[in-house]
Amino acid sequence: MKDDCRPFMDRFCESLGEDPSSAICRELQEHLDKCPDCTLQVNTIKRTVELYQNMPQPLVPGDVQKRLLLRLNLPCGDK
Repeated sequence: MKDDCRPFMDRFCESLGEDPSSAICRELQEHLDKCPDCTLQVNTIKRTVELYQNMPQPLVPGDVQKRLLLRLNLPCGDK
């Protein structure tokens, strides 16, 4: 694995609730080392997330945001 991939794999495993040195994370890395198709998929997902995180935050009208949060059963901030 390239050095610049290590932080990504660590975050990936941690997001799965796994220790980066766990057996499942080692298994994932071993598979990615041998499988260009899965590596491409992981890289595509990684790039999509990076692009999304760097997009400007749209301004959503308060009433639209409130309806969305209610629909998703998330706290609206209103008490």
